[in-house]
This record gives sequence, structure tokens and C-alpha cells, in this order.
Amino acid sequence: MEQKQNYFASNLKLLRQKYKMEQIDLANRLGRKSSSSVSEWEKGKYTPKAGVLNDIAKIFNISLSELMTKDLSKPSEDETETPQFRAIQRKAKSLSVEDQERLIQLMQLTFQDVLGGGDEDDHNF
Repeated sequence: MEQKQNYFASNLKLLRQKYKMEQIDLANRLGRKSSSSVSEWEKGKYTPKAGVLNDIAKIFNISLSELMTKDLSKPSEDETETPQFRAIQRKAKSLSVEDQERLIQLMQLTFQDVLGGGDEDDHNF
């Protein structure tokens, strides 16, 4: 079985900088009094326990899988995706098919209202 590369250390530093956080800011949000753990994680010396990893993923609004195995320094397929957009996608996946269809209808109406009209292709998003 193929083992995925662990990108945690580099992703942590990248995300922290993207969110304009100092190591101590992240440490404090995780209930730590000093930044030494964050520094060690970013250097790849060790990886925090699962609960802390989940907390970090929540802080940066990404999945644990993305945090650990995706090279976030490479451009994603859609650079316009925001953390809020990804959060909406994750929540939508948990809805029933019927509720997903209702959500799509609401979104289509909202886009028509905001953007006016629309192209034929817009009906299949």
C-alpha cells in the first residue's frame, strides 16, 4: 500500500503565516503557554497527538487529511476557494440528497438575484 507523504510541518508554518499568526498566537489558541511546541512541530521534530491535530485543522478550517497529506504550498485546482467555501462544501456533504437539492435551488435563486439572469451552463452547477 502506498504511503502518503506527511506535509504537516510545512503546512503548519504555511497556514500560520497565511493567517498572520505568530507561533505564540497559535500556541495560546491551543491552550499552551509557550510557542516551543509549535516551533518543534514546524521543524518536523515531532507531530502532536491526534486531538491537537484536530484542533489545528479546525483553527485553519481544513480537513485533517489536507493538513497532513496535501502539499498546501502548491496551488490548488481552484485558487478562489476560501476556507469558508470549503467549510460550506463539507457541511453540504452531510445533508440528505433532498436537502442538498433544496440548497442548490436556493443557491440558484440567490445567484439569479445577485447576478441577474445567467448563462445556460449555470443551471447545472
